[in-house]
Amino acid sequence: MNEKYPRTFQDIGGWAKENGVTVQEARVRFAQYGILRAVSDSRVLSATLVFKGGNALDFVWSPNRSTKDLDFSSTDPLEGDALKELLQDSLSATSRKLGTLYSVHSVKRQPPSPDATFVTYAVSVGYALTDEANLRRRIESGSTSPLVVPLDVSINEVVCEDEPVDTAGVHKLRVSSCEDIVAEKLRSLLQQPVRNRYRRQDLLDVAVTCQRRSLDFAKVADFLLRKAVARGIVVSRSAFRDPEVKRRAAQDYAELKTTTRTLFVPIDDAWEALLALVDSLPIDP
Repeated sequence: MNEKYPRTFQDIGGWAKENGVTVQEARVRFAQYGILRAVSDSRVLSATLVFKGGNALDFVWSPNRSTKDLDFSSTDPLEGDALKELLQDSLSATSRKLGTLYSVHSVKRQPPSPDATFVTYAVSVGYALTDEANLRRRIESGSTSPLVVPLDVSINEVVCEDEPVDTAGVHKLRVSSCEDIVAEKLRSLLQQPVRNRYRRQDLLDVAVTCQRRSLDFAKVADFLLRKAVARGIVVSRSAFRDPEVKRRAAQDYAELKTTTRTLFVPIDDAWEALLALVDSLPIDP
């Protein structure tokens, strides 16, 4: 995992050149790495949080497309105040190791209803790198930083499989396996019409993963079914052929090309890859 992000502030320029990205992108990448390092530095957070989603693919399994937010699932219930305190304590310790100053600006429960089954905490983590003296003074005085890494921490989501990954922290970082991430993205694609969402990034990530990695189809199918049952989604091959699922996934899909570093799969090819994967899964017709 070490070559997939700059590990020190001094590494940023060289890492940017080696990976064909701008220095600004590499600076954000370093800030993101610091947060992952903080999670793995915490005994509680490293045991509780599972790194998932597109950035987990990019940081660990298949580097190609990075987003600003970091997504986690919690395998134990966490309250917002406890999450904020744990994150801030670990980020403060990691700040001393890496030189990046962090501050948890806010933790918001979504939806706010206490009766909600599936809850996500939207966390805003402000930061200032070593050379950003003015921003560091702002954070130290209790103000917010305009440089922010958003975190989404989901509670009660089904996590089927994760693997320990070394981030040079005190503990290993729990990361969703490729099969778990692909199953989650397949479920999200099916769920588009139900939740009135557009998941173009999930289609691209699935297509790229299919090209680059050999997947355990039995695992993907098992994980997909388990995740879908939790959300009340019916899974079948025909469900993926619903024109509305494709229409939503195709919305503004071409714009994703500017977000990829090495591989972009055109929409028609991506959809064919998705259907080929679905047809290989042991699920209902």
